[in-house]
Amino acid sequence: MEKKNSHILAETNQLLLLHEWETASLINKENDSILWQEKYIGDPTCGLIDKSNEWAVVGGDHLTIWIQGKTWIVNELSDIHSLRIENADTIEVLIDPWSSKSAVWKVNVNTLEKSKIRDFREYRDKPYTEKVHW
Repeated sequence: MEKKNSHILAETNQLLLLHEWETASLINKENDSILWQEKYIGDPTCGLIDKSNEWAVVGGDHLTIWIQGKTWIVNELSDIHSLRIENADTIEVLIDPWSSKSAVWKVNVNTLEKSKIRDFREYRDKPYTEKVHW
């Protein structure tokens, strides 16, 4: 994958998570090898890599979790706007803040257990903005 047309979603000292158009890639920076690659419907919107480089996640039309060479797709969570790390094995997922199904979910990256934390109504019926405070 040519990095000059790519958008960086997340980066650590060892891994680079980026997307070019509708394809996300996780790259080992040491040898420039692609560890994982996946297509999305539309561009992926966000990504995370944990600080120990053991897992990575990408959000967009679905959620993908990569853990040490294996990937899982969580189709039940779609239209993902943002991601953030809660702790070493748990992330929070913000579903499209302007939609009627907007919510914050918690996902354990090791067990794939997910639970809805709360509805997120703060941005419904408001104009689009790049910064969403959640």
